[in-house]
Amino acid sequence: MARAASGAQSGENRRRMGTMTILVKDGGFMPEDWQAGYVPLAALSNAPGQAGVDLSTPQLGREEWARLCRLLPQIGLVRVKMRHFGDVAALDLAQAIRRTGYRGRLRAHGAVLARIYTMARRAGFDEIELDPEQARLQPAEHWRNVPDWSPARRGGGAPRRDAPIR
Repeated sequence: MARAASGAQSGENRRRMGTMTILVKDGGFMPEDWQAGYVPLAALSNAPGQAGVDLSTPQLGREEWARLCRLLPQIGLVRVKMRHFGDVAALDLAQAIRRTGYRGRLRAHGAVLARIYTMARRAGFDEIELDPEQARLQPAEHWRNVPDWSPARRGGGAPRRDAPIR
């Protein structure tokens, strides 16, 4: 397993610093259960051990993507930052990671809204990480995975070119 180089922030350290992570899963809010810490992709070593990789941006260069793909079989958790609400690049990255065959945990954090939870789950995320303020503003009942959801079709719109104008 890949392991964190020095400087990984463990769950114990986060609790001491006064930040409490709340996870959103299909069953509701859950306490943080990842104890191995996170490191940036560049700091991840090939040595045995388990670590989580923290991707501070969903836009990876060719070399970063190749490195991530090479290390994925050894990574227990991939944490992807959503930089803004509706960060499509983060959803695309989650899908790309799942297409590699990755079966580990895939977590979104950052600017995540409850209303995109279903899309995040469809993209391949297993869970969403919230800080206490995000959880207060978006309580557990707002986070629902709706497996049979589909985008609403817009009525009207531009007429077809072959349609008569009325």
